[in-house]
Amino acid sequence: MTDRTFPEESISVEGNPLKAMKISCAHCGAVAYHPFQTGHKRRPPVAAQQYFQNKGWSVGSSARKDFCPLHARPAQRKATKNMTNAVANPAPMAEPPRECTREDRRIIMEKLDEVYGKDAYKTPWTDTAVAKDLGVPRDWVTKTRDEFFGPAGSNPLFDEYAEKQVQVTAAMEEVSDLVKKADAAASASREAFNALVPKVDELRSLARRIEREIGR
Repeated sequence: MTDRTFPEESISVEGNPLKAMKISCAHCGAVAYHPFQTGHKRRPPVAAQQYFQNKGWSVGSSARKDFCPLHARPAQRKATKNMTNAVANPAPMAEPPRECTREDRRIIMEKLDEVYGKDAYKTPWTDTAVAKDLGVPRDWVTKTRDEFFGPAGSNPLFDEYAEKQVQVTAAMEEVSDLVKKADAAASASREAFNALVPKVDELRSLARRIEREIGR
């Protein structure tokens, strides 16, 4: 199976001309772009396919089978078609994806300079952790790291930490359940004891009456 190809267009991002691959929704006509060439760097078509899929697009074997995030599932396309026929409104357009600006890229690179070591992240950093720290999409971090730093790598210490974290979390949940059950059992015991006390007192009182009757 050959990789999908996409039509190329020249677009402008903050006044900077860029070459981009374009995808169009076969249902509503919404479009999205993937800048693939900046300077002398050129990304392969498969990178665009992965980029669009990460954004929620359904990428088919041809342009006639490409659908935007709003119409990626057949049920969504059917619902939109029914609504259009009923109220004669145009189909909604997909919102253009947020573009990574030069300033965004500079901030990401500064952070990667800080947390990326030799051929791998420093513990406990990952693409996801960097993206969360900066408040940017994860694919921006992944793309910048791939182009200017290297592979994500696997940090043994972080892998060990993540594995043990899962184990400890599961154990803590189990202990929490046991504590809740113990608290419930203790509460039930106290209630049963409190209910028993007046019955014991009543029995003792009856025993004393019997002793007095016998002693007469």
